[in-house]
Amino acid sequence: MRQILSYQLYFFLMLNGFFTSYSYSQINQNNLSLESSAYLLQHAKNPINWQRWDKKLYNTNNTDNKLLVVSIGYSSCHWCHVMEKETFEDSGVASFMNEKFISIKVDREENPEIDNIYMTATQMMTGRGGWPLNVVCLPDGRPVYGGTYHTKEQWLEVLGKIQKVYDNDKKQLYGIAEKVEKGIQEVNRFEYTEEEADFKPQLLQNEMKIWTSQWDMINGGEKQNQKFITPTKFNYIQQYQHLNEDPKIKAYFKNTLENIANSGIVDHLEGGFYRYTVDPEWKIPHFEKMLYDNAQLLSLYANAYKEFKSPLFKSTVYKTFDFLQKRMENIEGGYFSAIDADNEQGEGRYYMFNVDEIKKAAGQDLSMILDYYQIELDKPIENSFYHLRKTNDFNIFLKKYSITNDQLVEKQQKWESQFEELKEKREFPLTDKKIITSWNAQMVSGLLNSFEAFGDKQFLNQAHRTFTFLRENLISGAELMHTFQANKAKMEANLEDYSFMIRAALGLYQNTGNVDYLEQADELTENAIKNFETTKNPFFTYTKNPVMFSEIISVNDNVIPSANAIMAENLWTLGHLLEKKEYSAKAKKMLDVMTSYFNEGRGSDYSQWAQLITKEAFSYKEVVIVGPEAQNVNQEIQQNYLPNVLFQISNKPRELPLLKDRFFKKETLIYVCENKVCLRPSETVVDALKQINN
Repeated sequence: MRQILSYQLYFFLMLNGFFTSYSYSQINQNNLSLESSAYLLQHAKNPINWQRWDKKLYNTNNTDNKLLVVSIGYSSCHWCHVMEKETFEDSGVASFMNEKFISIKVDREENPEIDNIYMTATQMMTGRGGWPLNVVCLPDGRPVYGGTYHTKEQWLEVLGKIQKVYDNDKKQLYGIAEKVEKGIQEVNRFEYTEEEADFKPQLLQNEMKIWTSQWDMINGGEKQNQKFITPTKFNYIQQYQHLNEDPKIKAYFKNTLENIANSGIVDHLEGGFYRYTVDPEWKIPHFEKMLYDNAQLLSLYANAYKEFKSPLFKSTVYKTFDFLQKRMENIEGGYFSAIDADNEQGEGRYYMFNVDEIKKAAGQDLSMILDYYQIELDKPIENSFYHLRKTNDFNIFLKKYSITNDQLVEKQQKWESQFEELKEKREFPLTDKKIITSWNAQMVSGLLNSFEAFGDKQFLNQAHRTFTFLRENLISGAELMHTFQANKAKMEANLEDYSFMIRAALGLYQNTGNVDYLEQADELTENAIKNFETTKNPFFTYTKNPVMFSEIISVNDNVIPSANAIMAENLWTLGHLLEKKEYSAKAKKMLDVMTSYFNEGRGSDYSQWAQLITKEAFSYKEVVIVGPEAQNVNQEIQQNYLPNVLFQISNKPRELPLLKDRFFKKETLIYVCENKVCLRPSETVVDALKQINN
């Protein structure tokens, strides 16, 4: 077991300058055992003299002006583990790195801003990126080389060549660094005009025609060799097909979600989604499980259920929730960041089974279990193992084996019990117990969407519990913090943390009517504007201060929706709820600039923005529910998929703009408004839905 200093002792030593005068000045030793990050601790026993990221200290203590090696990864990264074992645990590699370089390990989940800068640099230099991300930098931190996974031989060759150039021709490396620096600054610079955009449905329709040509109409998703789900894209596709009443896109969306729910990207025994599949048919996953994926997929499948009422979509939400509660929740309501793909036996070995294990689980039902879980015995993984996927057509399966659905459920329970018995004897993969603010806030939103879809109070109660954990542990004064580790908040929050936290607070307000959440959202918004607003363009910077030599301003979606897009949506919503014109104007300016990105097939990378643009391009309504039964009526209405509707509720008199003078003690009324004009209030959900859908 690695010996880890308690956080209290760590904090005491840091305050008293211990690390500056001892640990970080003696950079001829590995100091990662002093950290709380699971990823950094994984490298604490390497023979390399790893340090955590702290640029100022390296500038101060790097008296020999050594080049820096910055190696970035995260705890559940499979190829990070491989490179550690093959390369970073090698004594020859360690000897060379310790002599010639200062070596720095970065947990990308703890320091996403550092990862952003060096990933951008690597993509500029090589056209690709990924993790582990390994960058060689000048002593001032500017990169001169970037790459991903390296074998021991490749790594030594790269370091040797760069060191030789540094010894003999420093100007060459400084020239590279200057070009990369300017390139990164240019990437984060936005030119814009003050012209107002013309928002029309055609803007999105033209873009959608181009995007659909990239879709995999058989398996679902996009035409890729590896398949990621990317929930924000599907959220927009659902919204688009609903507002445009497009049957082809509707069929594609529903078929994709059905394929995914039965595919290999889902853990059909414990529940939850893996990160991606390594094939285009969603068969074989990369086995790590990330909180941000599962949180977003709660929302995706809950919202899909609102529209299609599919039992498969409902069971997917509940199984994902059960997995998250069992494996990723801490005792106080926060959620851990990730579960590793590997255990001591290798990648995916906790989840896969060999032929003998499958036969044992099947008993007399071998042919049936092979069909049900789509196991192809002639196509093993690594010559020996098989991964479970569920059949796509249960009716054909039932007919083939002449059994009823109840009989199938009974057999499935028996099979799964046998599989779980086998798994209990295995080592469970490492869980990274880092709690990240933005990912947990996304979990709150996923829980709220699930509550809306099913009316199950356990989802609402858990959303309260998780948000309370964040509020009590990750807000320090008026400032938000990024992570919670070893019972302490760490790292200053970034724009992503603020954006998703505000959205979570707004979701709680809109589902409960509790104005404390609205006030929290407004306070966090004001703080985000103070910390991240820039006068150079309408967008927000990712961090309060520039990261080394550049601000970071990002507007595109990734595995997580664009923080700027979420922030614009928050401003839009608060502008309506509070009638704050400055919020509405800010959101509108951001949207005006973004319309130029919707051309030539680029719009799919800005799906979160597209969801907000639809509120300008299509009908947008406000539904105000006031009275003693407001929360129950709200929940009943929100069981329907209503993407372009803003809800505000109250069970008591309020002076808020949309609620003022609308409360009557003994009746609950539903007001449907558009363009500041409200229709005659309804007393029934049926009548209100007619007005909304008109």
